[in-house]
Amino acid sequence: MPMKIAILHEMLVKRWGAEKVVSAFLEMFPQADLFTLIYDEKKIWPDFPKEKIHTQVFSLPTQKIYNLTWNQRLCLLFMAKSVEKLDFSNYDLVLVSSSGFAHGAKVWENTKLVVYSHSPTRYMWDWTNEYKRDIWWSQWLKWLILGRVFLKLRQWDYYASSRADLVLANSKNTQSRITKYHRRDSQVLYPPVETERFGTTLSNMSIDRPHPQPFSSQERGETAQTREVEEKNYYIIISALTEFKKIEVAVEAFNTLPENRLCIIWAWDHLETLKSMSESNISFTWAQYGDDLVVLVQNSLGLIFPGEEDFGIVPIEVMAAGKPVFALRKWWLTETVIDGQTGAFFDDPQGSDFAEKFQDFHQKNLSSVFSPQACKAQAQKFSTQVFQKQLQEYIDKIV
Repeated sequence: MPMKIAILHEMLVKRWGAEKVVSAFLEMFPQADLFTLIYDEKKIWPDFPKEKIHTQVFSLPTQKIYNLTWNQRLCLLFMAKSVEKLDFSNYDLVLVSSSGFAHGAKVWENTKLVVYSHSPTRYMWDWTNEYKRDIWWSQWLKWLILGRVFLKLRQWDYYASSRADLVLANSKNTQSRITKYHRRDSQVLYPPVETERFGTTLSNMSIDRPHPQPFSSQERGETAQTREVEEKNYYIIISALTEFKKIEVAVEAFNTLPENRLCIIWAWDHLETLKSMSESNISFTWAQYGDDLVVLVQNSLGLIFPGEEDFGIVPIEVMAAGKPVFALRKWWLTETVIDGQTGAFFDDPQGSDFAEKFQDFHQKNLSSVFSPQACKAQAQKFSTQVFQKQLQEYIDKIV
C-alpha cells in the first residue's frame, strides 16, 4: 500500500526560491496533499492551483485574517496556533518546507515528520531588530508589543523544533544556526535549481511582458529592453527589494560606476527608496518569470548579490546560464561560488570595497576569466535531479 503523504509550506503568497523547493516535492510526490498557512491564488497561480490546496487551509485563522487584510505580517500572532490546528492523523509522512512556523506541525506517533529548513526564523533570532525597523509602526509600539511577542515566539520555536524526525538544512550555514538556536542535529541538502532551464539558450524574441521595461523608454518602435539584451552590456540583481537584502550597497557602488549598467529585477517595499537614490545607469523592472527571466539572465554580464542569506537559488541559476557571480563573501555563497572561477567577492557588508573589487571582477569577466563551462559545471551540482535523489534516500531511511 503506497504511503499517504502531506506537503506543508509556510505561505504560498509568492514565487521565490522556497516555493521551488515545494514544486520539487510535488514533482516527486504528485499525489500528495498540499497544505499551507496562507494561500493567495492570484500571486501563486498557476504553480499551485487552488484545487491542489487541502480544504483545511481555508478554515485556518491565518487564512481568514489574510483574506481580510491581504497582509501576511498581520497573521504573525496566529501562525503557531494555525500550524498546530492542521490534522495530519491520516498521513504516513509529512514533508515540510519551513522558514518560520511550518516545522511546528503536530503529527501522530506513527507519522514521520521531515522538515526541510530554509533557516531558523531570522526575525525571531538574529535579525529581530532589523525586522522591527522594517515595520512602519510607531517606535514605542514596535518595541513594547513586538519585544514581548518575539520572546514568546522564540520559546515556541525552540520547543516546536523538537517535533521533527529528521531535519534537513539548505546549507552549512543553516545547519550551524539550527544547532545554535534549536540545539538539534540536521543534515545538509542543498535546494533544487532548474539548471536545465537556465542552461538552454532561448531566443531574445521570447520576451513579452506586461510590466515596465528594465531600461529607458522606447525609441524607433524598438523596446530599450530588447536593445539592451542584444547588446548584453548589463549586470543584474534578482531580489525582493527589502531592507534585509542590502540592495542599496550595490546601488551606491554603481552610482560611482556610470559606465556600468545595472538592472534590478523584482519589487517590494524598498522599491521607491532605491529608485530615489539611483543614477541613470541603474534601472528597475518588475518580477520576471519563466522564459522572460531566463532571457534576461542569459544575456546579462552576470549577477550582483550584495546581501546575506542562508542559501540563495538565484546565484546558481545564473551560473547555470554560464554567467559569473559577484557577491558578498559571506556564509552560503562560499559554499556555492568558486572564487576566481565562477565569480568573485567583496568583503565589507557596508560595501566600502565593493567598487574596487567589482572593477577587477568586471575586467576579468570581459577577459573571459570566468568561463561559461566552469559556471555551468558548478551549477549542475545543485540540480533538481540531485536534490530529489538525495531527498528520497533520506526519506527511505526513516519510513
